[in-house]
Amino acid sequence: MNILDRLRKAKTPPKEEETVEEPKERISERELTERLTGFLYSEDIVQDYLPVFRKLYQDPEFSKVMELIEAKEQELNSLNGSKEYFEQVTEPDETTSETTEEGNEDYLMTILNERYGE
Repeated sequence: MNILDRLRKAKTPPKEEETVEEPKERISERELTERLTGFLYSEDIVQDYLPVFRKLYQDPEFSKVMELIEAKEQELNSLNGSKEYFEQVTEPDETTSETTEEGNEDYLMTILNERYGE
């Protein structure tokens, strides 16, 4: 091959090979909105981020990410639903705060008296 043939081939764009794309999973607008509302909680935020998630859903790996997010959201909701998780086990100790303040003041005065005298 001579140099002119190489230059001609370099000048012409390579032909794109026809690739068969796998059909992408399509999700309806309503279903996507319901899924997003599950963890974004606000209709305004859902409407703002709907185009972003629509594009992300074109990637087949993103559905796995969404499944993970939804699973974690369900775990959080189940924790919030069980009231015993948030029950206070011990009684609040109101007297400790008062004695601590007095104790700190006496302790401070004791140290000052020891160092500098009266």
